[in-house]
Amino acid sequence: MSMPRQEVPRPFIGFEGRVEPAWIDVQRHMNVAWYDHVFDAAESALYSAFGMDEAYIARARYGMFRLEKRIRYEREAVEGDLLRVETRIAAFDGRLLRQMHVLFNLTRGVRAGTAEYVSIHVDLSKRKAARMTDPAVLAPLRELAARHAFLPSIAER
Repeated sequence: MSMPRQEVPRPFIGFEGRVEPAWIDVQRHMNVAWYDHVFDAAESALYSAFGMDEAYIARARYGMFRLEKRIRYEREAVEGDLLRVETRIAAFDGRLLRQMHVLFNLTRGVRAGTAEYVSIHVDLSKRKAARMTDPAVLAPLRELAARHAFLPSIAER
């Protein structure tokens, strides 16, 4: 009798790419604006993964507004460095979504930064906070949040 395989919880990979020449500032490292860009790209990929994409927004007339953003710049990145952002859902209550992002510089083998975002689900016709009710979005988001609950905190990574 074989035992069922248990899925190992993993963070969501929201971004992988190299530091582009246009991202480099006068100090010859990646400008902080591009850290923001990379974290925002990871957030967009996460939203698309659970179905909150342009089609959902157009169809349902709901979306996410960011309420808070906290970024910590820990290590520099230079042109050509390979980056990856690992994301986890830290909390979701049906309206508020808290995400934690960790930026790794794979070329140097270091953690380069972290970002914490808090966003709220909004009824775009009323421009007011609203509970998420669409099962096509809600179910995969809850499943992802449940898997991410078993991941270590950013401080432990």
